[in-house]
Amino acid sequence: MLHELLKLSRLLFCVDTETTGVNPDTDRIVEIGFQQWTSEGMVKEWKSLVNPGIPIPASATKVHHITDEMVKDAYSFKQLAPNLAKGLVDCDFLGQNVRYDLRIISAEMRRSGVPWSYAGARIIDSGKLEQLAVPRSLSHLHEKYTGAKHDGAHGALSDVRAAATVITKQLETHDTLPRDLDALHNLSWPGYIDSDGKFTMVSGVATVMFGKYRGKPMRAVDRDYWTWMSSAKSEFSDEIKRIAQDAARGVFPVEEKKA
Repeated sequence: MLHELLKLSRLLFCVDTETTGVNPDTDRIVEIGFQQWTSEGMVKEWKSLVNPGIPIPASATKVHHITDEMVKDAYSFKQLAPNLAKGLVDCDFLGQNVRYDLRIISAEMRRSGVPWSYAGARIIDSGKLEQLAVPRSLSHLHEKYTGAKHDGAHGALSDVRAAATVITKQLETHDTLPRDLDALHNLSWPGYIDSDGKFTMVSGVATVMFGKYRGKPMRAVDRDYWTWMSSAKSEFSDEIKRIAQDAARGVFPVEEKKA
């Protein structure tokens, strides 16, 4: 079990969302689920349909089988947000493509006016752990490691259970993978400066990884750009805004020296 294979010093959540699309800035969550783990084991499973407030595209329903009729009486994310924000703090996360789930949860929190950030969380992704082999879907990984088909693909809690099972099997199978969450996180996301990977260290230089300045050192970016990014009107997370505020003052992230 995960709690026996990983050194857990705080809560660990295996998270999954089903959504109206793949753009966190414009799409919405229609289902969310998680498992909560402590050093004693898995202590909670939870899932909820979510009324997105917009029509669910047929292309999305084809993937997760959630319809407008199914969510019409469900809570909105804004109604769920306060309790989620209280629960998903001082914790770490794992799952399949879990950075996307965290990004859209963060976007939904901002739209709901509820302060929340996953900055500082260790993030473990089953796809990243599988880089020892050819990257595959969660269903492929589940069948590879368990010998059983993952028939519940694209249901939030079903995918949570499958991801937790796959990562458990990966850790059991590959004894070269570290058990320490810091080491696993750093191995999975080398050079990441922020939670979303908008800024990373490239050859020791803090570098922009999105937009018109993609690939440029942060020091080479116009000050006006940092001012715009950190403004109250921008849609960036509080973490990104803090980095932009520092950059506007000429303060940039530096690579930590290894002992």
